[in-house]
Amino acid sequence: MQNKRWTALVATMAVSSIVLFGGWSFYRHQMIETPLQSTIQQIDTVQQAKVVWGPKQVTIELSLEPGADVRTVVQDVKRQANREQDKRNISIKINNEHTTPELERWWSQALFPVTEAMAHRSYGDIPIQLNKLAEGSGVAVKTEMDNEYVYVTLTAEKGKGSKVLLLPLNGESMGVWPNEQSNKTMA
Repeated sequence: MQNKRWTALVATMAVSSIVLFGGWSFYRHQMIETPLQSTIQQIDTVQQAKVVWGPKQVTIELSLEPGADVRTVVQDVKRQANREQDKRNISIKINNEHTTPELERWWSQALFPVTEAMAHRSYGDIPIQLNKLAEGSGVAVKTEMDNEYVYVTLTAEKGKGSKVLLLPLNGESMGVWPNEQSNKTMA
C-alpha cells in the first residue's frame, strides 16, 4: 500500500516537471528566440542571423551583404534584441565570409596601431592610422563610431572582398599571448 503511494507521488512529480520545464522551453523557443531571429533576418543587408541564448548572454551572429552600413545594422539589431533580451548582455559577432587572404594580411599589419589606440582610448587615431596604412595598398577603409563600438570596414580594390570589425569601446585589455590574463593594475 505504501509503495503504491510513493510510486504515484514520484510519477506525478516527474510528469509535472516534464510539462513545466518542457512547456517553458517550448514557449521560450517559439515565442522569444525564433521571432527575434526572424526579425533580425528581415533587416536590410542581413543575409543570415543566428541567435544563441545563454543564461546571462544573448549572442547574435550576423552575415552581412558586402557594402552594408554596419553601424546602422548593429543599432537595429540592438534595438530589436533589447526588447526581448530580459536583462541579458547582448553580444554581436560579424561573420566575415567575404574576406580575402590579402585583407587578412593587411589587417594583421594594421592590428598593432589599432590595438595601441584602443588601449590608450585614442579612438580618433584609428581612422588616421588605418588611412595612412591603406595608401597605395588597394584597400579602402571606412571607420565609424558610436557609444559602444568602433566600426571598421575594409574593402579590397574593385570590390573583390570585404572585412568588417566591431571594436568594443569598453572591452577588456588584451594580453600578448592567447591564454594570458590581462593585468588591470598596469597602465
